[in-house]
Order: sequence, then C-alpha cells, then structure tokens
Amino acid sequence: MLVLRSTPGANTSVDTWPAILTIVLFFLSNLAVIFPLRLPVPVAVLRPTHHVLALTRVLPHRRPQEFAKPRYIPLNFITVPLASVLLLLAIGVFDRETVHDGVVGTAGVSPLNIMALFISLAYISISLDATGLLRFLAFWVANKGGPSGRRLFAYLYAFFFVCGVIVGNDPVILSGTAFLTYFTRAAGITPPTAWIFSQFAAANIASVVLVSSNPTNLVLSGAFSLSFPRYAAHVALPSLAGALCVFPVLLLGLFRAPALVPPRIDTALSPAELRAALVDPAGARFAGAVLLATLAVLVGASTAHAVPVWAVTVPPAALVLLRDAHHDWARRAHAPPPEHEGGARTRALSPYELQEPASPLPSPSPSPPPSPVPGAPDPNRHGALLPVLQRARSRFEAAFPTVAHVGGRLPGALLPFAFAMFVLVQGLAAQGWVALFARGWAAWVRRTGVLGAVGGMGALSCLMCNFCGTNIGATILLARVLQLWLAPTSTTSAASFSAGASPGAPAVDPRERDGALYALALGSNVGACTLTFSASLAGLLWRAILREKGVRVRAREFLLLNLPLSGVAMLVGCAVLVAQVYVEHGRA
Repeated sequence: MLVLRSTPGANTSVDTWPAILTIVLFFLSNLAVIFPLRLPVPVAVLRPTHHVLALTRVLPHRRPQEFAKPRYIPLNFITVPLASVLLLLAIGVFDRETVHDGVVGTAGVSPLNIMALFISLAYISISLDATGLLRFLAFWVANKGGPSGRRLFAYLYAFFFVCGVIVGNDPVILSGTAFLTYFTRAAGITPPTAWIFSQFAAANIASVVLVSSNPTNLVLSGAFSLSFPRYAAHVALPSLAGALCVFPVLLLGLFRAPALVPPRIDTALSPAELRAALVDPAGARFAGAVLLATLAVLVGASTAHAVPVWAVTVPPAALVLLRDAHHDWARRAHAPPPEHEGGARTRALSPYELQEPASPLPSPSPSPPPSPVPGAPDPNRHGALLPVLQRARSRFEAAFPTVAHVGGRLPGALLPFAFAMFVLVQGLAAQGWVALFARGWAAWVRRTGVLGAVGGMGALSCLMCNFCGTNIGATILLARVLQLWLAPTSTTSAASFSAGASPGAPAVDPRERDGALYALALGSNVGACTLTFSASLAGLLWRAILREKGVRVRAREFLLLNLPLSGVAMLVGCAVLVAQVYVEHGRA
C-alpha cells in the first residue's frame, strides 16, 4: 500500500532563506522556459577552456582566428532548472532524500516510471509515423472530403482528434503540421492559419482522453492511483464535448473568411499517389498492431495493478526498435554499393525522408566544401574524441536511417527538464510552500463548493501552464497541492483516496475531489493552446516545424486565436464535468 507522507524535516514556515531561495529559483526556471536567453562566453574564458579540452583530446585544436566567432551558453528550459537543482543541492537546501524523492518518486508519483512509459510509447508512435501511415491516412481523409473545402476542413479536424486520442498529441504535431503546410501550399491556401490552428487545438483537446496520450496524464494517474479505464471514463465526454463546440468557433467564427477555408479545393490524388505516401506498409502494420496491443494491455494492467506500467510499454518499444533496425539493415544489404563522387558517400534515405514531398520552390545549389588551407594543421589529426564521435554518429545514421530518424524525433529534452521540475517541486514541498498552497486551495473550495473546485482548478491549471514551466511543471505542482488537500495527515493512503475517504482528516466531498482532479486533467492539456508557445513542449515543437516550413506564427496571433478556443473548450468541458460528478455522486 502506498502511503502519502510529508517530507521528513519539512519546514512549517516559508519565511526562511532556504524557502525563499527555493521558490525564487523555481520561478526563474519557469521564466527560462518562456524567455530563453543566451549568455555570451568571453574569449578570455573560451580560449583556456578549449585549450584544456584540446590537451585532453576531447576537442580538436582550433586555429586562433576561429575564436573570433562568438560562443554562447543557452539559458533555457534544460539548463536553468538543472542549474537551480545543483545550486540548491550544493548549498545544502536540498538533501539526498529530496533529490531521491524527486527522481525515484514519492506520494504515488514515480518520475522514472512515468518517463519510461512516455518515451517507450513515443518511440512506437513516432516509428509508426515514420512508415508514412499518418500521412497516408491524412491524404485518404483529404480525398474523402471531395472538392468541398468546409467538408474537408471538418474531416481533417475529426481525423486529427481521433489520432490525438490514440497516439497522443506529439506524433500528430510531428506529422500533421508538416502535412498541412504541404497540403495548403499545394491547394493555394495562403496563409494556412485556419488549418494549422484547428490541428493544434484538436490534438491538444484529444490528448486528454487516454492516460498514455500526454505525460501530464501519466503524472495524474500515478499521483492518484487512477486506472486507465477510470481516468478515461471521467474525461472522455468533457473532451469530446469541448472538441465539438470548438469546431463551430473555428469554422463559423475565427476562420469564416473564404480565403482561409475556400469553398472549393481540388487536391484529389490518384490511387498510385496515395499508395506512395505509405513508404513502409509492413512497418505500418507491425507498429500499428504493437501500439494497439500495448494500449489494450495497459488498460488491463492498470486495472489489475499486477505489473508496473513501464513493464508493459518498454518491451514493445524494444521490439519495434529491433524491427526498425532489422528493416534498415536488410535494406542496406540489398541496396547497391555506395558510389563515391568527389569524396562524398551517398547513403540510404529513411522512410521519413522518402515520404517528404519535393518542394515547389527551387532549392539553392549546395556550396562546395571549403578547400583546406595549405600548411594549416588538420583539426582531426590527433584523434580528438568529438570528431571520432561525430564520425561514428554519421556511420550509424547511414546504416540505420530509420532508427536514427525516430531517435532524433524523440522528446529527449523532456527527460532532464521533467526530472529537474520533479525535484524542484519536491523541494517546494520540503520547504513548506506546497502545504501553504494546499491550505489556500482548501479555503477556496470551502467557499465556492463544487463549482469553485471545477472552475477554479480548470482556470488555474490553464494559466499555470503558461507560467509554470510548461504544462508538465504545472501538473507536477498542482498534483502535489491536491495530494496535500486530500491527504492532510501522514496516515492517508492511496487506497483510502480511491475509496473516497480520508482517515484522520475531514472527508473531502467526492464531487469536489473528482471535479478538481479531472479539471486539472482538462486544464493541463487544453492549457497548451492558451497564451504562449511555451505552455507545452508540443507548442514549441509546433512553432519550430512551422518555421522550418516557412510559416511564421507570431506570439500575439497565437494568443488571440487560441484564447477563445481554449476558453470554449474549458467552459464546455468543465460544465460537462460538473454534471458528471453530480450524476455519479448525487447532490449531497
């Protein structure tokens, strides 16, 4: 039985310097997500540092003129939280137990379990996308839409919603964004604002439904011992209702101009062109079957609590990885021998590269590599470590292009960021801040009841996604607040929460408990499309893909278009959630 306990030695007052320093560094870490900076490295520091690394053969030797190029240290969502944790650990504010509880887990939240589950499912989903399946299905849906622009807009909105439910929002953002930029360019729709914003909204509203669709859902299910069916049963209807009400706002409100959603679009593809989008049919069948089987086993395992969820998802991900590696190796073995031309070696293309359509714009011819300066020393002559690793990486990418592509698309940056945020929130709990927030939340709910619990948590979680280190940081913090609100004494267990009781403390109304918990689930997903790109890592990824495709979305445009969409989705979803808790638990 898992016992919710307070951190030993936790402060009861927040007016001490360790508590103040902890929350200041926590907010600075969140600020770095919203406003990343670059810190220039002085040449006086760069030269001796590089000299030491060159002597130890980590980096190659560089010519003096190469130091004229400025170098920077990024201050972003990875470096600042990690530096904050290391600083607090170095000066003794954090102890070994705080770091252990933040990484290994406490109070039902197991970061290692959550990240293993998320990364393994992400690999399966991205591998499935690399086969061209999502692109093929998007073209198939576009063909079914016929020449009617509005019908096609509705079909694609529904398609992205269904895909977001099954595979999560990240694969939909990865594949759907690139598809829409190509599709709208081919159809002559400029700008593609209506199509990309509808896809972004659909993906983030849909990711509420399954625990596996978003890491924030994994945090909640772990913190409150929620089985997959129980979680989905409470959020499916609010998510669907929100998506249905958002669509008229998109089509009849924000994007009613014919230039944004033309009344007629002629983009029909022949069967041969449609089949060409699916570059690896066998891989699509294999990865699709593995994903569906994994999700089915997850539902059963989470209900029975027989095995940890990571043990259900990691082996299938390893199986898909082995299949991708075998596919690459077999194709390499049957490929013609590499040709040498001008010292450059050709390599096999990954399925992702094969499915990318040719750009209608002429690409600039590649410039020839710079000729070596006579008499200049070869920077790689002494066998420095970095060039050796770069050559090994190039060989690996040439031999296993699919594995390299899928691995490069994995949200690896999420790991250090999430672990650092887990540790910082655990530090806030140890310093008494989380208990203070929990008392404030309890006072709010006592005054406002069920409506305040649902509406307040929905609004709070949406706003905190923008100012609390993405929706992951907001969910980690608010989940700890709700844990202390529901279990104010050390004798409260997860089993008693599941039964609706709180031994040793006044029982919380189950309508308020379920309303606040599932409103947090709604807000942590819908909050990704509210005010800022940094409200979620998916938003940052969406903006990066659009920039790569030549589409610029300004921060002001993002806010003005997403605010009414997220507002409608949350109002409708929270209203349905209030009705659900009254139907489930009665009036009093």
